[in-house]
Amino acid sequence: MITRNALSAIALAATCLTPLAAFADDFNLEPVAPSAEAGAPAAGLGGGPFHGDIQIDVGGVMGNNANQAGRYNGFNSTGPFGGIGQINLSDRPAWNSDDTRYYELNGNNLILQTSDHLGTGLNRDSAWAADTHNGLGNNASLGFKFGDQGTWGAQVYYDSITYTGNVIDSLYNVNGGLATLNPGLTPWGGATAGSNKGATTAFTVPQLMATGAMKPFQMGTRRDIIGGDFKYIWNDWTFTGAFRHEHKEGSMEEAFDGPYGGTAFALPINYDTQRYDLSAAYNTPHFQGVVQYTFSHFTDNINFVNLPYPTSNTAAPFQRSAAYSTPPSNDAHYLTFMAATDVVPLTRINVNARIGLELQDNQFAPNTADPNPSGAAGFSSLNPTTLEGTSTTSPGMMAEIYQLKISAASHPFTDVNTRVYYGLDGRDVSLNQYQVNVGGTGGSSDSSLAGTAFVVPQDWFKQNAGVEMGYRFLPEYESRVVVGYRFDAIDRSNAQVGHSSTNTASIALSSEFGPKVDGKLSFEYADRTGAMNYLFGAWTYLGQSTTFSGAYYQAPMTSESVTMRVDYTPLDSLNGELFLQFKNENYTYAGTTAANSGTAATLPLSGVGGGVKQDYALTVGPDINYRPTKTTNIHFFYTYELLFYNNLGNGACSTSNTGACLGSAGYFQNKQTSSTQTVGLSGEWSATDKLKLRAEYTISYGTVMFGEFNGVFVSNPTLSNQNVSNYPDINSLMNNVRLTATYELMPNINLVLQGIYTSFHNNDWNDTANPIQGAGTTAISILTPGYNSPNYSIVALMAGIKLRF
Repeated sequence: MITRNALSAIALAATCLTPLAAFADDFNLEPVAPSAEAGAPAAGLGGGPFHGDIQIDVGGVMGNNANQAGRYNGFNSTGPFGGIGQINLSDRPAWNSDDTRYYELNGNNLILQTSDHLGTGLNRDSAWAADTHNGLGNNASLGFKFGDQGTWGAQVYYDSITYTGNVIDSLYNVNGGLATLNPGLTPWGGATAGSNKGATTAFTVPQLMATGAMKPFQMGTRRDIIGGDFKYIWNDWTFTGAFRHEHKEGSMEEAFDGPYGGTAFALPINYDTQRYDLSAAYNTPHFQGVVQYTFSHFTDNINFVNLPYPTSNTAAPFQRSAAYSTPPSNDAHYLTFMAATDVVPLTRINVNARIGLELQDNQFAPNTADPNPSGAAGFSSLNPTTLEGTSTTSPGMMAEIYQLKISAASHPFTDVNTRVYYGLDGRDVSLNQYQVNVGGTGGSSDSSLAGTAFVVPQDWFKQNAGVEMGYRFLPEYESRVVVGYRFDAIDRSNAQVGHSSTNTASIALSSEFGPKVDGKLSFEYADRTGAMNYLFGAWTYLGQSTTFSGAYYQAPMTSESVTMRVDYTPLDSLNGELFLQFKNENYTYAGTTAANSGTAATLPLSGVGGGVKQDYALTVGPDINYRPTKTTNIHFFYTYELLFYNNLGNGACSTSNTGACLGSAGYFQNKQTSSTQTVGLSGEWSATDKLKLRAEYTISYGTVMFGEFNGVFVSNPTLSNQNVSNYPDINSLMNNVRLTATYELMPNINLVLQGIYTSFHNNDWNDTANPIQGAGTTAISILTPGYNSPNYSIVALMAGIKLRF
C-alpha cells in the first residue's frame, strides 16, 4: 500500500526527471568536440548544456536484525536494492553572458528495496495496521530549483524519512482507532454473552502462553514530506514564501495500565502537519528588517484508540473497553519582526520580536480521565451522576505568546568589544475549566473514585538581561579575555516554584600562542534560587497531595561548567585538537515541613524532598589529522564521555518517621553512571591517478551502571521497595567498518564499490523474549513488550556507476 502522499511525491519526481529522460537520448559517453557533423552539446532547459553527475547503485543487505541496524538510515530490511544513489544536474549560462536563468535537480537515495516493510522475518498479517510499507525511497530526497539569478527563484522538494522501532508482543490487533484482541484470544476468564465469566485468578501464565495470544508487531514510522518555496527580489526588498506538508504514518510502542495489570500495544500513528510562511525583508547598507507570518496546522487523523480490557466482565457487555487518547489536533499563528541597524557609530543594534496564538480545541476522547468506564461500547454520553470523565467536551485551550530580544554590540575603543541584551518570553494560557476524577482507595474501579479535582493551566513570564565585555590584551597573539554576566527571572503560575532567579557569570580566554598553537578556555557558574511548595497550588488541584518530588527544572540549583579546546600544528602535514568539557549541576529540594506543605499528619519523611539531586557530564578527547604524502591522509579521534545522575525519591516508606523509616533510610535512590569510549580511524589513499581508496573504522564501548535503593532492609520483606539489590551493569559494543573504492574508468565515468559492516551487542537485562512476567498461578501477570536485546550484525554491499557531464 502506498499512501496518497507518496503517490503525489512520485508524480512530482517523474515530472522533475522528464527533462533528464529527454536528454538521455542525445547522451554520448565519449567526449565529442562540437561540430556541424557531430551537432551541438545536449541543450538544457535554459539553452545551455547540462552539467553534473548521476550515480546508479545496486546492492544488497544481509545479516541479523536489519531493522535495528538500519534504524536511522533506511536500510532496515535484508535483500537486494537498486536505483539512483545520487543525482546532481544543473543548467546555468556562462558567466559572461547576459542570461541569468538556472535550473538544478538534486536527489539522494532514490532506491527501491525488494522488501517493502520495516524489518523482516515476522509472523505478519496483512490486515494489521502496525506494518509500515517502506520499499520505495525509504530515506530519499529530491528537489528541483529554478529561477533568474538575482531576481527570483523557486524550488519544490520531496523527502522521505523512516524510523524502525522494536518488535513488540501485543495482545491487541490495532486497526485505525479500533483495537481488538488478537484472533483466537477470548477475554480472560472466558466470559460470553449469557454466561458467567470464569475466575480471573485461574487464568495462569502457562495457559496464556499456550494460546499464542501475544503476536509480534514491528514498530516504525515513515514520513513523506512535500514542500516548496519562492523568493522575489525588488530593489531593496526580498519577498519569500514557503509551504511544507508532512504525512507521518506507522506505529509506536505504548503501554496500557488497567485492572489486574497492563500490557504493551502498538499505538497507531497517522499525522498530517502543514506549515506556511510569508515574509518581506528590507536590506540597505545601514538598515535591515524582516516581517514574517507563520501558520502551522497539525491534524491527528486518529482521535483515540479504543482498547479492550484483557479481562472479562461479570455482566454485559462482558468485554469492557476504554479510550486511549492520542495527541490532539492544533493550530498556531506567529507574527515575527526583526530589525537591525548600525546608525549609531561603532554599534550594531538588533531587535527581534514575536507574537503568536497557539490553539487547541479537539474533542476529548470518550470518558477522558476515567480509567474504567462502566457504560456500553460507544460511550454516547458522559455520566454526570458519578462525575465520570470531564465536565466539558473539549479543552478549548489558547496560549498567547509574546517574545522580545534586544541587543547592542559595540566597539567603543581599540581592542575592546561590548554587548548588552535584554529578552522576555511570555505565555498566557486559557482553557475551558474542567474537572477530573481523583482516586480515593487506590483501585481502578468506578467505586474507588472519591472526588474531583480541577486541571489548571500554567502561565509564565521569563526575563533575562546580560552584558559581555571583551578585551584583546596581546594583539600580536590575538589574545582575548571575555567576561559576562546574565540575570534570569521566571514567574510561573500554578507551579512548584512560583518565582525563581538565576545569576550566571562567565569568563573565557583565547589566544594564538605563536603560529603553531591556539586555544580557548572558558568557565561558567550559575546559581538559581526559588521557594518550592509541594502541596499548594496546582498540586492540590491535581490530587497529588502526598507527592513530595520536585521538578528539577524549577528547583534551586548551582551549576559549574568548564570548556577547553587546544589546536596544535607542529608540521604542515600534522595537526591535532584536544577538547574537554565538564559540567556539574546540584539541585536542592526544600524539606517537607508543615510550614510549606500543610498539616504534619500528611507528611512522610521529614526534612528531604525528592528529585534529581545531582548530574554531571564529562567529555574529553583528541582529534588528529596526518597527511604524510600528497596522496595519503589519515584521521584519528578518541572520545570519552561520562554521564552521572543521582535520583532521590520518597519511596514507599511509612509516614511514621520511626524505626526502619527514620531519617532518610527509607528513601528510594537510583544512581546511574554511564560511560562511553569511542575510537575512530580513517584513511584516504590515491593509489593511482584513477584509483582512490578510503577506509573507516569506528568502535564504541559503553557501560551503564544502576544502583537501586539504599535503605529499608527487613527480615521478612513484604513490599517491593524492601531489600532491593543493585541491577547488573549493562554493556554495549558497536563496530562500524566502511570500505570504498572509486575508479575512473573514463574521464566522465567512475565506478564505485562499497562494503559496510556494522554490529551492535547489548546485554540489557531489561529486554527479554518472554513477554510475560509471571505472578504464579493465582494472579494475572504483567505483560511486558517482550523484545530481545537490540543486537544486530549486518553486511551491506553496493556497486555503482557515476556519470559526469
